[in-house]
Amino acid sequence: MRRRHALAALPLLAAPRLLRAQPGEWRLGAVFPLSGAAGLLGDEALRGLEMAVEERGAIGGRALRLLRADATEPAAALAEARRLIQQERAALLFGSVQAGIGLAVQQAAEGLETPCVELATPADALIERGARLFLRTAPRAADYGRIGAEALTRFLPNHLRLPVEALRVALLNEAGLTPESLAAALAARLEEAGVPLAERLSHAPRSGEWPALVHRLRAAGVNLVLHAAAEADALAFLRALGDAGWRPRAVIGAGPAWGLGEMARSLGALVEGVFALDVPPVDSSPAWALGARRFAQAYHARWGSPPRSGLSLAAYSGARTVLGQGTLERGPLRAALNALDQNGGTLPNGWGWQLDERGQNTRAEPVLLQWQSGRAVAVFPEAAAVAPPLL
Repeated sequence: MRRRHALAALPLLAAPRLLRAQPGEWRLGAVFPLSGAAGLLGDEALRGLEMAVEERGAIGGRALRLLRADATEPAAALAEARRLIQQERAALLFGSVQAGIGLAVQQAAEGLETPCVELATPADALIERGARLFLRTAPRAADYGRIGAEALTRFLPNHLRLPVEALRVALLNEAGLTPESLAAALAARLEEAGVPLAERLSHAPRSGEWPALVHRLRAAGVNLVLHAAAEADALAFLRALGDAGWRPRAVIGAGPAWGLGEMARSLGALVEGVFALDVPPVDSSPAWALGARRFAQAYHARWGSPPRSGLSLAAYSGARTVLGQGTLERGPLRAALNALDQNGGTLPNGWGWQLDERGQNTRAEPVLLQWQSGRAVAVFPEAAAVAPPLL
């Protein structure tokens, strides 16, 4: 492992004694949507975090205690984050799988001088506010855009037997911070790569217009669709394609909902062959994601079933790195994480570690996965691939 010079340590501000953890333990706050529309994603990320906390056990002789909070909208997330810090004396907060919740947790943590770690949400809004005590272990929307453009120009044309110039690409997104951020990143990178968009459409959450949208795509001769959406609209879009008896040559979802096992269980054959830009699934190359299989075994032993997506593995990988620094004191912790320099393939899911000046882990990469026989398997980049694509 190589190390570089640490970025300037964050200033230490005097904090009331009320905010300090009790002697003998470190208290960690976890703010996720554990109910509602995003409850399954939130619970899956929380499981990965819980496994990292249980594995670590203690830091510096002080036991780790994880305090959970369910927040399904930003106001509740803000209140819960403040409660965890002020009343429960949490020294560190984790979240969140939804951008609005993540921003609220970030706001509360920054105001109360408490470190905050985002384990999942890719929306670029979280790193644009200049929060001094924030860091994100997972990829940015910009990383999704880069991998998506590379897949469309270097990978899929060979397998679709279509030259890049023959692709008629439609980019759809649900209205919302995360889908809009992913779609904007994809649009920018495709433009840079010289891939024009035949259609660029936005739709309301839980849209009722799917038959008309599918008809429009079909009439436009679209042969590849990119769709950034949460779980409900991802499912509705694929069902609408099935109802229409039509499907483009490739469908690529973007975001954590598209790699969720619930999609395969809900859709059956309709999901077969669908691609997704997501965090690395457990079914990634063992030579690349060195800890994925061991994690899957531990997950099954802990929860009694296989991982529901790569989100738990991503949360575990990020939290394990943060908790492995030997302290949770905010200045020394951030200095240690700033100095950490790990190549790709070091973390259990294939990621590496290097923070930029905004606290973003620049060595966290999404992959292109595909649903094959009910399993989400990595197919691109080559280093992560565990199977060739089905077409």
